[in-house]
Amino acid sequence: MRLLLLLAAMATYTAHAQWFPLWQHRFPAPDFLTGFGDVGTGLDLRNDSLLVGHSWMNASSTTLFDAPTGQLSWSESAGDTVFHQGGRAFFGGAVLGSERVAAANGIDVRTRLQMLDGTLLWSLGGGLSDVQFMAGPLVDAAADTACALAYAGNVLHGFRYDHSGAAGAWQNPQPLPWTGFNACLANDALLLTAMMDHPNSFSDVPRLMRLDPATGAVLWAHWLCDTTAFLVNAPAITVPWQGDTVLTAFTTYTGNVELRLTSGADGSVPWSFTDPLGFTPYLASVAAVPSEGRIYLALDNGTVMAYTAAGDRLWMDTLYTAAPYKAAMVLANQNRVVGISAQHQGLPQGQDFHLRTLDPQNGAVLAQAWVNDSVNTHDLLEDALLHEDRLYLLTAVTFDTLSILNESTTLMLSAFDLSGSTAIQVSDAPSIPIRAVITDGSIRPLMDPAVRRWMLRDVQGRLVADGNSTFVDAAYAKADAGRYILFGSDGGNRMLVKP
Repeated sequence: MRLLLLLAAMATYTAHAQWFPLWQHRFPAPDFLTGFGDVGTGLDLRNDSLLVGHSWMNASSTTLFDAPTGQLSWSESAGDTVFHQGGRAFFGGAVLGSERVAAANGIDVRTRLQMLDGTLLWSLGGGLSDVQFMAGPLVDAAADTACALAYAGNVLHGFRYDHSGAAGAWQNPQPLPWTGFNACLANDALLLTAMMDHPNSFSDVPRLMRLDPATGAVLWAHWLCDTTAFLVNAPAITVPWQGDTVLTAFTTYTGNVELRLTSGADGSVPWSFTDPLGFTPYLASVAAVPSEGRIYLALDNGTVMAYTAAGDRLWMDTLYTAAPYKAAMVLANQNRVVGISAQHQGLPQGQDFHLRTLDPQNGAVLAQAWVNDSVNTHDLLEDALLHEDRLYLLTAVTFDTLSILNESTTLMLSAFDLSGSTAIQVSDAPSIPIRAVITDGSIRPLMDPAVRRWMLRDVQGRLVADGNSTFVDAAYAKADAGRYILFGSDGGNRMLVKP
């Protein structure tokens, strides 16, 4: 082993502030390899309580955490086998969960209400056998009711709930097949955007409609684009804007981003905007900040774009991520814009997730973090939630093998403080000399035992390891020859040269 201190090594690594997680929670791994793996089914936050819907060994599960510390309050599992659709929400003094689950006669929707200590109050199935898609639970806090929607056999089913259980159900037969849908509540308006397999179109066509949540009756409906063309290339997304007005976004094969505001009252369109990009975008996520008049979109390659409600594009932060399983999301509030994207860093650890905080005014990258669950695995995006300065990210790690029967998936929840208290600042000036160490052996002697978390990156900025000293030391031992930067959560850093 050679260990040599260089006092005048020149730093060539340029980066933004690096974020360490406040805490991380790894959910238990399955006791056996199922060939499917565990999935996330929704996040919700109330005060200091973080609600997580997920599966464990494919069984429906709900876990409640203390959001500031990551301490587990309780976790409960039921017997239903969960498919990858569902949600969780606080509902008055209880928690509500709806999921697409396996049933004796096929695939059904099941909704459960639990007390805040995890005690089950009731559990209701929908009596369906072929649910293809679902949405919910959608909570109407003003009316103290909730609903779940399920599409099965060309029929949209609605289930209403109050705290005592079922509060009504309805069916709405559809004239055309659906390939997916999303739904939201805007005040008391239930707005739904369905991707329909139109016989005159070569691509799915989005249709926006308002339904009566009590009866399922369609109050108005509009096609969002030409029904005889080959246009929409990704599912349209509708989110609440102001009052009963909603924002809808979709992208086209002709290279356009389409935005429109629609009044929930009568379906009128006070504003619409077409942004020709010159390349083919694929919409992945939408975030709206009505108080600031801002709209943010994420494309599947990680690119984030910002628009005003007046129809101007403010900026575009362009990424072209390389990932076996593409996924991207944008989250925003009055002070923060966060872009999340899958990216393979070219290291033998599968794809990871790249988190970037962006300046709302110009899109400049302010800070970043990488979530890397395990070596030689792929990290998959399950869900994320932004509240003020806190970001909560739910990911799954899956082993990519030749046989699906030998694969399993384990979930991990990561919490970040974006206010600056957990950022590790890295100098952007390449001319500042820093201490460097040449070693092909253990770097444990270089890591202060009082510092609990370390990060190792190569000089291109790619994450090699993020964890305790033992984990990072083991990763360095396996790393190829080259130059690396070792960061400590105390703010220190050290350049390493591995011969």
